Amino acid sequence: MINKSILMDKFGICLSVCCGLHCLITPLFLTLGALEFFDFLANEQLEFALSLGVLVVGIIAILPPLRLHRNYSVMVLFIVGFLVLKASELIPMLWMQVSILVAGVLMIIIAHYFNIKLKIKHAERIK
Repeated sequence: MINKSILMDKFGICLSVCCGLHCLITPLFLTLGALEFFDFLANEQLEFALSLGVLVVGIIAILPPLRLHRNYSVMVLFIVGFLVLKASELIPMLWMQVSILVAGVLMIIIAHYFNIKLKIKHAERIK
């Protein structure tokens, strides 16, 4: 049971990295004018699917330990990271957008990392 739960957090980390890379690469290709070769990256449905995936996997992975331990810091960090990630899309300056995007992705990854640590600590305590 704990292995499936940790696997969900690892999947959430991978999905967050993919979402962050997508958000980094698309504006880069837009500014270089090379998007015609990679037009599938500018697909809004792909962006929506990645964002929704990050949100759903994060909630599925983080919610059960939240109810068990009553430790809200991981969920708060995840939600703030997700909001920062989405807010980066509203920033007009590319360097600032990239900085905020990286900060949001890192917050999500750190939330999943701490969630894994909480799960392992709880599993050791039960033994």
